[in-house]
Amino acid sequence: MNQRPGQLTYDRLGGRRLCARHSPDAPYVMTRSPDASFAAMSLTDIYATTNSLADALAENVDLFNLDGSPVWLNKGQLVPMTMNVLHEIIPQHIATKELVNRGTEWVVEYVPYVPDPRTVRDLFSNERREGGLLPRLTKITSSQVSEPRRQKVFVPPV
Repeated sequence: MNQRPGQLTYDRLGGRRLCARHSPDAPYVMTRSPDASFAAMSLTDIYATTNSLADALAENVDLFNLDGSPVWLNKGQLVPMTMNVLHEIIPQHIATKELVNRGTEWVVEYVPYVPDPRTVRDLFSNERREGGLLPRLTKITSSQVSEPRRQKVFVPPV
């Protein structure tokens, strides 16, 4: 990248796109671009990487907004979201797609993505535009967690 001295770039992914999977056994799929579609290509949007990551996590990992706090559904237990938990979840579900030369052939490899501390901190923002994860998560309340929802079934008249 041609960069002049003193010019800031914010492309922490180095032009790479994030891939995600629902579980450690599932295949990776390319994630969508962030809400601001131009943000992923912008060198001036400091939140482009965080927005992409937050979108990928919200769509592919069992994360919820429980009464205003992010939680992770892990093996039937609700785990409060902390920076340490995020550092555990992200490499399990998020990767970058890379082309690697194995000597005689080229292969695609998915390299687990390990975000920098600022990106993880930005995920805890309450603002969606600044990469906040919480505004992207499905909202639930304590009463919904303790009591299962009953679905009404429509029976057409005869």
